[in-house]
Amino acid sequence: MKYGDFASLCHRSPLPVCRVFKDYELPSCQMNNFSAGNSYIVNLPDFVMSIISFLVMLYLAFRAHRKIAAVGFQFMADGSFASILTFVGTGIIVFIAIGYIAVDTAFGVSSGLQPKPSEPYLSYGLFTVYLVFPLVAIVIFMVMQTIIVVRFLAVRRPLLWLFCAFVCFAVAQALMFGASNKICTGSDGKIDGAFFATLLDTAAIVCIYGFWSTITVDDSEEYDDVYKY
Repeated sequence: MKYGDFASLCHRSPLPVCRVFKDYELPSCQMNNFSAGNSYIVNLPDFVMSIISFLVMLYLAFRAHRKIAAVGFQFMADGSFASILTFVGTGIIVFIAIGYIAVDTAFGVSSGLQPKPSEPYLSYGLFTVYLVFPLVAIVIFMVMQTIIVVRFLAVRRPLLWLFCAFVCFAVAQALMFGASNKICTGSDGKIDGAFFATLLDTAAIVCIYGFWSTITVDDSEEYDDVYKY
């Protein structure tokens, strides 16, 4: 596979990003449509799993607000306005960057990122921000957190959480990019790799929360007047 070329990826996996290409063709195995009134929902299992994943993220965010960091590369207090602003601000910047590259690739806003007719699935910019950048960020995160545990902590249990998160993420990518069409064909279009990828990615985030929880301390007393059970 050539760097920047989505052709083979779009052929064997239901990546949403593939729809930005003008000559986009559906994967070889297509999911069944589920009718909802006058509308149709494609890939209902993954849609439901995504909603569940979102609810899990909200729950983890609620739980995380009760924690304060005990060790690590900490530049500001967890849960403070500055840390939340940094997190949200960084997310907005990344979203705008990826959004612009996707729009430019699809509609040729600047005529610099739109694929050539001879290579309709070739996009170096989109490939970098959509696939390479997240992978590099994950590797950096894993390395930094491993250093934190090894250097500052006397226990090694947090590394188990990190390892579980890595396994869940790796298997999710394998099912999404390598086995999605086979899963779809075997289930007669009822389910594909996207469902399992969403499920395992959610499990990976839960494991990351488990890791973070083992290197933080509960700050429940400070929030006794805020949270009622």
